[in-house]
Amino acid sequence: MISEIYLLINEYKQRGLIFSLKRIIGYMLRPLFGLINRSDFLVELYYGKILRIYYFFQPGIFKFPKSELTEEARKFWYSNMPGTFDLDGEKISKKDIFIYGGPNPKFTCSICQKGEWISRIRQKNLFIPHKCSQSKECETLCSYQGNELWTQLHQNFDFSIGCDNNLPAAKCIFCVTNEGKRRILNPFSDMLMLVFKRQLAYSCQFEISTNPFKVNWSDYDFAYIGDPASQPKFSRPNIPVILHLHDFWPLEEKKYQKIINWLTPDILLTSYPTAWKKYFNISEKTKVAFLSFFDSLFFSRPNLKDKKLDLLVIGATISKFIYQPRINLDKQLLELPDRYAIEFSHSTGAGNVYRKGPVLREDSRSGKPMRFLNKWSEYLGSAKYVISGRMKYPILVSKYYEVLGSGAIPIFSEIPDLKLLGVNPFEHYIPLSEIEGNNKKLSYYLDNYEKYRHIAENAVNWYKKESNKLIFENFEKTIMEITNNKYPKRTI
Repeated sequence: MISEIYLLINEYKQRGLIFSLKRIIGYMLRPLFGLINRSDFLVELYYGKILRIYYFFQPGIFKFPKSELTEEARKFWYSNMPGTFDLDGEKISKKDIFIYGGPNPKFTCSICQKGEWISRIRQKNLFIPHKCSQSKECETLCSYQGNELWTQLHQNFDFSIGCDNNLPAAKCIFCVTNEGKRRILNPFSDMLMLVFKRQLAYSCQFEISTNPFKVNWSDYDFAYIGDPASQPKFSRPNIPVILHLHDFWPLEEKKYQKIINWLTPDILLTSYPTAWKKYFNISEKTKVAFLSFFDSLFFSRPNLKDKKLDLLVIGATISKFIYQPRINLDKQLLELPDRYAIEFSHSTGAGNVYRKGPVLREDSRSGKPMRFLNKWSEYLGSAKYVISGRMKYPILVSKYYEVLGSGAIPIFSEIPDLKLLGVNPFEHYIPLSEIEGNNKKLSYYLDNYEKYRHIAENAVNWYKKESNKLIFENFEKTIMEITNNKYPKRTI
């Protein structure tokens, strides 16, 4: 309860009174929604009929204002043209755009848009002095470029939002709730959204809709449905459907099952395929595809040499229902001898994905450092070993990926979906079962770090080889499959 109050205070500071009131009301209504989501009749009544009244008043497609530079960059990015993009003598490659993003459509001033984009590409302040209503904001953003603390500002793929029938790239309608739209348009330190924007831009054109009742499905090659648990019941589109299922809570199976049944997706894309197959009824017509949610090489800072900690303990412990095994592990680790340098980090970054600012900052409440993106990776790599305890449900959370790419020796529980990654015990990580309830065995590993440091090296080498391939190339293959290879593969 204390942690939830703390998060609410943070959200109030970041997003204002109205959002905080909505959060409080939502929290108070949780027992009611819990009742609804456990009944087939109430799920059908609420999601199938009541929500339609709300969506009747919601807008349809979200579109950015167009600018000449944005349209030119989009054409270059999606049309498979060879060579480089020429911007007033500046040669910009597709790889530059892939790493740092394209022109920011939020700048309506052409001078601001060019200056901010070139500053990102070249990683230095190339602001063009001039006066307009946006010049101050542009000058500020340009001055940050090249500063490693501002990594999140590099990943601007908003230019890709919008579809053009004349470009040889798949057209996607991305259906989300209002909250999902906020996350993808204002990702800040939200790593999953930063990577996801790159995935979509890499693989297809897309437009955003928060109202499935106002979409002309025939304008698109396929639909990508996000935030499935909060979607109203709508008629299945007459185009291929990718349904993205992420959060996994079996106690709310009625809520999740309803959209699987209504949509019968062509592809069910999930980071937890084993769990979804186990707890839910999925049609034989639906292909369950594995979506790994790496933080991508851009956000990783592997560190195999400079070690300040013997053991770093991570993973949320806010809920006893879900995280009791982690709480028990903490108690065990506190009994280790004092000769080991051990640090616990159970709340870094929690509830702050909307906060603007550097990726290393101080928590105003505790005074402790808060690390996001590349700074989080650096922190993980500062330890010889990083350990994360078990959850109630065995799913492949992002901590697995983060630790594998950090340069620390991972210690985490074995779960079925690790096999999909080709990650093996004692080659890329030490199984948690080796040391859980056994501090004597854990002390042995801590005392013999040099003997096992090759595990960290194996993990980093695997990560460098596989991460971006799994994020982007595998994702693009899914898009090509669902569109029957109608569009050529775009090379970077």
